[in-house]
Amino acid sequence: MSCSSIKHRFDQLKNQGGLNFDEAINLYNDLLGSLDAHRLELQELQKTGDQNRINHLQEHIKDGEQILSELRNMTLQ
Repeated sequence: MSCSSIKHRFDQLKNQGGLNFDEAINLYNDLLGSLDAHRLELQELQKTGDQNRINHLQEHIKDGEQILSELRNMTLQ
């Protein structure tokens, strides 16, 4: 799942109050995989110097890390 899809799903579930533990774990794991892939791609792009794509990818990583932080800071009730 792409970072933008994960973000959309996370926001949707959070706004509807339907983000349960299983969904949070699935989103967390999907997000970790997506961020790992983005970081590898970023390393390759830095070798080529394609600044537009580098900047775009860095924004995706930043957004993904923000969601990851929110998931890590959630509490169960």
